[in-house]
Amino acid sequence: MSSWKVSTDSCDMVERGKLWQQAMHKICMPNCHFQDDVNQFHGDVSSINTPQGLEFSILSGSPMEISGKSSRQPYSFWLALLLEGDFSLRYKGQEYPAQINSIIYAPTCLDMTLSVSSDFKILYMKVPKTLIHTRLLDLNLIDVGYLPCESGVNKVFAKMLTALSENIDDLETGMLRPIEIVLSEFLVSNLIHQSGVLDFGSTAKIQHFKRICQFIDTKLAEPQLSLNLVAEENKVSHRYIQKLFESRGISFVNYIRMRRLDRCRYELGHPEYRHLSVSDICFRWGFNDAGHFSRVFRSEYEITPRDYRRQQHEVFENA
Repeated sequence: MSSWKVSTDSCDMVERGKLWQQAMHKICMPNCHFQDDVNQFHGDVSSINTPQGLEFSILSGSPMEISGKSSRQPYSFWLALLLEGDFSLRYKGQEYPAQINSIIYAPTCLDMTLSVSSDFKILYMKVPKTLIHTRLLDLNLIDVGYLPCESGVNKVFAKMLTALSENIDDLETGMLRPIEIVLSEFLVSNLIHQSGVLDFGSTAKIQHFKRICQFIDTKLAEPQLSLNLVAEENKVSHRYIQKLFESRGISFVNYIRMRRLDRCRYELGHPEYRHLSVSDICFRWGFNDAGHFSRVFRSEYEITPRDYRRQQHEVFENA
């Protein structure tokens, strides 16, 4: 895990704008336009990378505008928790909600403008390709988005991120590993319906698909999880469920397998589960044949479960 900090207070006033732009480029953000005299601008950035490449950056400063997109962008997706300030988000001529304690997000390839008319504070998160399950989330079909966080799971998630922003300097590498999986799971559960929204045909079907996916996720550890069980619990037909998943471009069976593989990959890569064998972990998440699990894991991630575990152990040892 690596970290760094930048403060414009550390340099002469005439160098502040240049130092801030350099910090923005380092976190792959586009150029900024200062609303006041650039020599009066103040800003701070504190950034940290997790072992899996997820980057958290806390940005604070005086009024400014961030506009455009970074031409060289190694990340796939970003989220921003708006902690303090008066924000305005524009994309393709349209104004989007941007209230404090809410989350905005987008794939990194989109050109947009975020304006702040007051002093501000943001937790900016960049998600690498390795943490985006592209067979579940098609980023080409996701636009700029806004997640209100007044209630429900969004509020819980935002509170967790707020606590992270307040304590990030005191956290150790192992403490951040669970946040990687939580963030990955949150993206799938909240965005899978949007990445296939044009194929569902109605908002009701989108919401039904989301509820079915959430139900499946609560049953992944049960070997008896089946189409019949899901249909009975949700009071719909087998064919209806199959058509929902076909609309998303994935089969019901493949969705369950990929979600189980996600959970296994997390436990294989986390030191907390080192006392469990590869077989123990695959059985914990509904696989009933260790050889079959090893084959599908390698097919999905291009590495065997044992080699992946060894690789992640080395990452933690060197962090």
